[in-house]
Amino acid sequence: MANVDQVFDLIAKNVTSDPGLVKRVGGVYHFDIDGKAWTVDLKNGSGSVKPGKEGKADCTITIKGEDFLSLASGKLNGQTAFMQGKLKLGGNMGLAMKLGQLFENKSGAAATPQAPSAGGGAVELAFKEIQKNIAADPSLVNKINGVYQFDVALSSGEVQKWAVDLKTAPGSVSKGAPPKADCTLALKEEDFVNMLTGKADGQQLFMQGKLKMTGNMGLAMKLGQVVANKQPKQAKL
Repeated sequence: MANVDQVFDLIAKNVTSDPGLVKRVGGVYHFDIDGKAWTVDLKNGSGSVKPGKEGKADCTITIKGEDFLSLASGKLNGQTAFMQGKLKLGGNMGLAMKLGQLFENKSGAAATPQAPSAGGGAVELAFKEIQKNIAADPSLVNKINGVYQFDVALSSGEVQKWAVDLKTAPGSVSKGAPPKADCTLALKEEDFVNMLTGKADGQQLFMQGKLKMTGNMGLAMKLGQVVANKQPKQAKL
């Protein structure tokens, strides 16, 4: 993305090409970027994107221009930006969770890895992808420094336990509960696979009560780095 104005031009095109955005989001955003304001209205009519602050905002976003460009291009994760203080939010946090939809180009979005079919070896295939991500980025151990336990409820009713060790180099994925987990996550098979493939967002699943977390919440915030496929993908908060 060359500049902020061009990103908002892209958002305007996305709103036009996806009339369903207004129904799915149902809110008005005010952006404050390097002292310049923008309004993205996904509440009224067919939606609109305009410079300046118009009407009453349901959600306000304050961010620097360079960070906004990184967010739009997928180089910066919205949740990470928020935790680092680069992204300041006000108002309806539920709308903040939908922020990533603004940047999704329906005519040419980056390809998303295909989800394994539910049942059978779906979960095992998903953890193989996580193992590949760890092998592709050895620095994950230093960046995360923790052990995750996943309790995945299969459609059969069985609960599979998996360990993702990003504390002991070079990192590992194994079936079964770890001796000691720093962060435990419990969710259904379908939601887990959708989270891995980018069809569902971890923070959104948590807010909906579909993802339960215990232990070190700081590690939970780093979860996106673990499940992220290294192929280009759209930013998600």
